[in-house]
Amino acid sequence: MKPLYMIELQPDLTALLRFLHNQGLTNKNNDENLGYGVHAWLGAAFDKLSPKPWRLLLDKRRPPRVLAYSHHSAKELQQHMCEFADPSTYAICPPEAIASRVMPVWSSGRRLAFDLQCCPVGRKANNGIEKDIFLMHADSREDEKLSRETVYCNWVSEQLHRNQAVTVDMIQLVGFRLIRQMRQGMNNSPQRKLSYLIRPHALLQGEFIVEDPDAFTNLLARGVGRHRSFGYGMLLLRPPA
Repeated sequence: MKPLYMIELQPDLTALLRFLHNQGLTNKNNDENLGYGVHAWLGAAFDKLSPKPWRLLLDKRRPPRVLAYSHHSAKELQQHMCEFADPSTYAICPPEAIASRVMPVWSSGRRLAFDLQCCPVGRKANNGIEKDIFLMHADSREDEKLSRETVYCNWVSEQLHRNQAVTVDMIQLVGFRLIRQMRQGMNNSPQRKLSYLIRPHALLQGEFIVEDPDAFTNLLARGVGRHRSFGYGMLLLRPPA
């Protein structure tokens, strides 16, 4: 199995906003969490090597960071950027601001804590329209009192247990809000129409036990849920309490 790397990029947000303006991707209803902006920049910088899942971390105590998982090392990403990125793309995060490390292969039975930012949505079977998982449950169980936390935690637990990668021991919802997300149409026209969608933005924390090391590595590489190219689904690991 090819090694899995954790990638760290330190983007210049001023240069990123300038890049987005030049791409016609900003207006008064801009993306609230820069999900589409970072997605667009990663695609321009790394093309098919673009890492996902990823997460933008904004902390007043330190510079902005993008953390991601990838099967491509910092050296590979640096080389691609140096060879093919245009100046405005390159200026957002020059090669020396890209770092990586190989992720360990976690042993079966290892307990780990996790932090997950996700977009808990699914597609309705009757029309394929994407909808908040909580609202989908509410539609089908009108006579029940539902807890958003319970619905989200159950959904994430199911996602994590696919292929028996882990057994979830504890999980809780620690943050929720609805945010405006920017998207472009799927056609190939250079003037693809911008749209703005209201989507759930959820933060969950918990602990799980690794059951299958290879399946767990694949879970990290894939991420959890939908919109993994837009800043959702990355499992950040930490020591258990």
